Amino acid sequence: MTTIIIGGVAAGMSVAAKLRREAKEETIIVLEKMDVISYGACGLPYYVSQENPDITNMNIRSVKQMRDSGIDVRIFHEVTQLDPFNKIIHGVNPDGTFTLEYDRCVIASGASPIVPKLSSKNKEKIFTLKTLEDGEHLKQAYIKAQRIGIIGGGYIGLELVEAAVHNHKEVVLIEKADRVLHTFDEEFSKMALEELKSNHVEVYTSESLVDIQDSEGGVKIITDQRELNVDIVVLALGVRPNTQFLKDTGIALASNGAVLVDTKMRTNVEDVYSAGDCSVVTHMITNEQKFLPLGTNANKQGRNLAEVLAGEDSDYHMALGSAMLRLCKMEFAKTGLSEQEANALNMDVVTTFVTSHDHPRYYPNATDIHIKLVADAKTGVLLGAQLAGEKNAALRSHAYSVAITAKMTAKMFANLDLGYAPPFATTYDVTQIAAQTIKVKP
Repeated sequence: MTTIIIGGVAAGMSVAAKLRREAKEETIIVLEKMDVISYGACGLPYYVSQENPDITNMNIRSVKQMRDSGIDVRIFHEVTQLDPFNKIIHGVNPDGTFTLEYDRCVIASGASPIVPKLSSKNKEKIFTLKTLEDGEHLKQAYIKAQRIGIIGGGYIGLELVEAAVHNHKEVVLIEKADRVLHTFDEEFSKMALEELKSNHVEVYTSESLVDIQDSEGGVKIITDQRELNVDIVVLALGVRPNTQFLKDTGIALASNGAVLVDTKMRTNVEDVYSAGDCSVVTHMITNEQKFLPLGTNANKQGRNLAEVLAGEDSDYHMALGSAMLRLCKMEFAKTGLSEQEANALNMDVVTTFVTSHDHPRYYPNATDIHIKLVADAKTGVLLGAQLAGEKNAALRSHAYSVAITAKMTAKMFANLDLGYAPPFATTYDVTQIAAQTIKVKP
């Protein structure tokens, strides 16, 4: 049995490594168009900020290590066409073209940053951040630049703002939506904006990028409302699945090009599977197929898919969109549904917003943690949580992720026997204090 995996980063190598352990006789071939596999891309902003001084720290497993384990990793092999009905893969490599036959195919080709058409083509002034090579180039640009423009106020954009602030740079942030961090509810967007402004970041929301043009010594950002001169620009406009080679294959795709899969990562075509940033996941609460390009999902999909390929009854249907972010002196975390997401689905929910302390005030250095909970209006079952604070906030979201997965009510959560000592928490932890204030409808 031959399984060919297209893509050698998070999902692809998770499939390969786990399948190698589970199916000793399987022939496993990984096709990767670059020369690097299995690296922690989420660490790139902290390499750009120079908090991590060594880019090799993000390498998880080398090509040699994977080959030594019995996985046939082929770098500089780009797939250009998939023929799922004849089970053939076509591609290009440094020697020309290649053709391979498979029994099973896994599409783990990832996603690429969205780059609009721009007047400037200056690669020394306009950047994206996805690969280790991108990280190296952007780090050097951050060292040289004094005024940095960032387009996009989501997770990556804000992490790169922090990287610039950490290095005492001037920062201009432009966001098309009416607020930054718009996957969170408005209360948290306001806190993020306050943190940005307290660090002297110029923030322009409700503005669309029109063009970037070359200017003397730098580039000019042109929006639908103004022109701004900066030394360099980073595009953080989101990502697009790398699925162009699936055209005319009959494999079902979402509107953005992501591969549609079920909870066992099966596509609509027999013996073709998909996992990672090129595919959707099944949201645990809504049961919808969602595009959530997060490293957590990619690795879990990959591991579960390997078990499926090895003949186990395994699936992945527990995605909650859980995410964390550090923005200068503030931590933000989210799991499950926000109020805006629940309202968009016409769900009957109740919410609460609470501010309390990470530990008792009589113990030194107590700080506020802000929590918003979303729960079913009739049952009080927890559906979502958002947290923010200077410290000890983000990791507290883990407890809410467990509670949402277990379909716990707010009252049950409030009565959990959590640990307590003054250096760590109050007698009722702040997460429980928030749960106490959820009031179901009569």
